[in-house]
Amino acid sequence: MTEFEKHLAKIRRWCAMQERCMVEVRIHCRAIGIPDKSTDKIISQLNEEGFIDEERFAKLYAGGKFRNKKWGRARIIGELKARQIPDDLIKTGLSEIDEDEYRNRIIGMVEYKISVTDSSNKMLFKHRLAKTAIAKGYEPELVSDIIDELMKKKGI
Repeated sequence: MTEFEKHLAKIRRWCAMQERCMVEVRIHCRAIGIPDKSTDKIISQLNEEGFIDEERFAKLYAGGKFRNKKWGRARIIGELKARQIPDDLIKTGLSEIDEDEYRNRIIGMVEYKISVTDSSNKMLFKHRLAKTAIAKGYEPELVSDIIDELMKKKGI
């Protein structure tokens, strides 16, 4: 077995553990000391074999981070861009997120925050409600609309 085949087998096993993108594979190859020339060949081979698929990665990443980590679209987009996923594939990945589920996630987050936050100062109260959702990557305009809607509904 040649050195290249050993490296390829090692990276195949690593990719089989969870979905990876090309940038992650490139970084991992560099970290374990695989030369750049071999890395390019490995990535090409893994693409052909279906171990790496950027579209599949974007879909699974977006859906998983939304459901498991409760991230918003802005955070997911930023993370996918950091992994150099093309914009069209990012859009495809975000299509995995159901609009109603997305909105309900924000509502749940804000309702919880309403229940545990002091509402004596209205401006500070609204800021505190929005801060959590925006930090998770939800769009500020949407968060603000939902907060206004909930505050009106609850008479705050």
